[in-house]
Amino acid sequence: MSSAKTSVRSVVSRKVSAVDLVLHEIRRAILSGELSPGQPFTVPALTERLGVSHVPVREALRTLEAQGLVTLSPSRSAVVAPLDPDDLRNIFRIRLRLEPELAAHSATLRSDKDLDELGELVRETFSAKSEDTHWELHRRFHTALISPAANEWDLRVLEPLWDAAERYIRIVFEPFEAAHVTVEQRERIHNTLLIAAQSRDPEQIRDQLHEHLEKNLATTLKLMESIAPPNASAWFTQHEPA
Repeated sequence: MSSAKTSVRSVVSRKVSAVDLVLHEIRRAILSGELSPGQPFTVPALTERLGVSHVPVREALRTLEAQGLVTLSPSRSAVVAPLDPDDLRNIFRIRLRLEPELAAHSATLRSDKDLDELGELVRETFSAKSEDTHWELHRRFHTALISPAANEWDLRVLEPLWDAAERYIRIVFEPFEAAHVTVEQRERIHNTLLIAAQSRDPEQIRDQLHEHLEKNLATTLKLMESIAPPNASAWFTQHEPA
């Protein structure tokens, strides 16, 4: 996976709803750390960078505020939600209650085709050529682990938690990857989850997923003690209100 960072990109030429495009691009920048935790920015700065009017930007930011990724103010400015150890503990507290149980309920419901697709997702995730593709496939793998037991409401609860957790892990974990857990080690960990799913044993997949989430939480909390938030790009504070 490439570790190169890019700035938030214009969405003006893409043929999808402006709000959806803006939401996707700001969310991507927050999850990747390009919009730094605690960094203030303004709606005018985002509209200029994205190449759209302020309306889809405000709508997208309201959605991101509801997901806990930004905080809005009445003055057309916003702040990327800071990293907070207690926030991370609360994210994982809910995930630990829901995901292992859903994975256990899914264990005996999967077809052979479902298991083949899980295996392919692991292979694709850890051969991805970019970080964004890697994390998109990683999300699909964890979604598949709790399918087919997960219903629409389960996913409505879990998706913003996955967004929030991914931001912590990408910002905090990846800069230390070479010194702590390599891509190969992470692939082995996910293959362990795959083997547990292939066993169709509810207890095995429940225990493996619970252990996986607990270790992710513990490792991320430990690394948070060692780093400061990344430096922000200069354009994020363009057009500051007087």
